[in-house]
Amino acid sequence: MTASGQRRTSQPTPFQDLDQRRRREVVLLAAVRGAATITAILGVYFLVPVTGFSNGMPIAAWVRLIAIVLIFGVAMVLQVQLIITAHVPQVRAAEAVVVSVVLFLCLFSLLYASIAVTDPASFSEELDRVDALYFTTATFATVGFGDVVPASSLARVAVTIQMIGGLGLLVMIAKVVFYAARQGLSRRP
Repeated sequence: MTASGQRRTSQPTPFQDLDQRRRREVVLLAAVRGAATITAILGVYFLVPVTGFSNGMPIAAWVRLIAIVLIFGVAMVLQVQLIITAHVPQVRAAEAVVVSVVLFLCLFSLLYASIAVTDPASFSEELDRVDALYFTTATFATVGFGDVVPASSLARVAVTIQMIGGLGLLVMIAKVVFYAARQGLSRRP
């Protein structure tokens, strides 16, 4: 039910068709929902145990990298489903872009933290969780300040994969989520 007592339809509505008050409500709800989701992702990031790879085995790094891809893939599938069924798909799509980028950064940060625990010499300085997140974000933003650099082959391979993934990530996410938004809007009678 809306404030005016009318039952809200489940039909999708383009953002531009909303009145000013409803636009503010939708954006505020998306901001609160996005902030809560990002807080949850960061909470898990800072609480999940970070362990090194047994015997420094690179195979464990590949397993974690595959896990990153799978977790990210599942998250994207869930985001697309939420967009398609959303009341205002374009706003949900924009929210999905931000949440997906934060998830991507946190997953790679956990990988870097694990590499650093396994071999502290893998980076130019020791990395804790904050340092790993900082390094991942600087690499993603392509600014690479140079204060932290990968020093081992394993770290360089992981960073290379993140850079290649990051180059296409925003474009891919944007295309997928805004396609899903169009699909959601196509549910309109």
